Amino acid sequence: MDKIHVPVLLNESIDSLNIKPDGFYVDCTLGDGGHSQAILNQLSSKGLLLSIDQDSFAIEFVKSYYKAQPNWIIKQSNFRYIDKLVTEIGRTPDGILMDLGLSSRQLEESHNRGFSYQEDQEPLDMRMDTNLGVTAKDILVVLNNKQLAKLFLEYGEERYSALIAKTIKKNIDNINTVGDLTRLIYKVVPANNTIKNPSRRVFQALRIVVNDELDSLSETLDSSFKLLSKNGRLSVITFHSLEDRIVKTYFNDKAVSGEGELLFKSSIAPTDTEIEQNSRSASAKLRCLIKN
Repeated sequence: MDKIHVPVLLNESIDSLNIKPDGFYVDCTLGDGGHSQAILNQLSSKGLLLSIDQDSFAIEFVKSYYKAQPNWIIKQSNFRYIDKLVTEIGRTPDGILMDLGLSSRQLEESHNRGFSYQEDQEPLDMRMDTNLGVTAKDILVVLNNKQLAKLFLEYGEERYSALIAKTIKKNIDNINTVGDLTRLIYKVVPANNTIKNPSRRVFQALRIVVNDELDSLSETLDSSFKLLSKNGRLSVITFHSLEDRIVKTYFNDKAVSGEGELLFKSSIAPTDTEIEQNSRSASAKLRCLIKN
């Protein structure tokens, strides 16, 4: 992949932060650095940006692609530890951004982690940080039929979860790569069920569980809101209903309690033009909460 990944809803998300030149901002999901660069472009020398990513390959790319700046701090970490990272800096954030989607680079240059169901020969790993946790293959081996079916249903919203789980367990010794799993799912899911790859929901479920994404999101939303300055803004871009439900519920609860105010009455979606240019943006939703 020879081009930079352009973040979804870039202008809308940056605008939602209402950036002050001398403010302190946190980009919880560095990725290819698109959001971070857009924030830095609006900061003066007195402003500060902390960018976080647990993917060491993303950080290596950003550090090699962009010029280092004295007011840009980059840390490898899960964003659930934002409280510790911000406390170490000693400033109160004026805005925090989270883009929960995988970047094109992670999908197309996943470094043998098997994020994309199109990378046939890659192992079933799916860990953002390959130094931590269990792999997707480990989960397929350890969980029984019912546990796997529940996982695919709850985290992938897969209607054929029970049948897929049963077939996986019957063939587990022959499932080692992305291709092994996708070919098996193709055989199980009815051909006319979806125009999209039938593996996508299973891959989503496995990635969520491997990286503990939903619990991490819930923790980070609460930590981030508490860290914000008065009138500070928390902006989040989600890509599937499970993420968006968590964000929407948390934001609405804060608005009802009077602790926060919703910037938008409902979520902001990509324009038709953006979707035409990047089909992966179609499911994205942006929400923003202002701290009272």
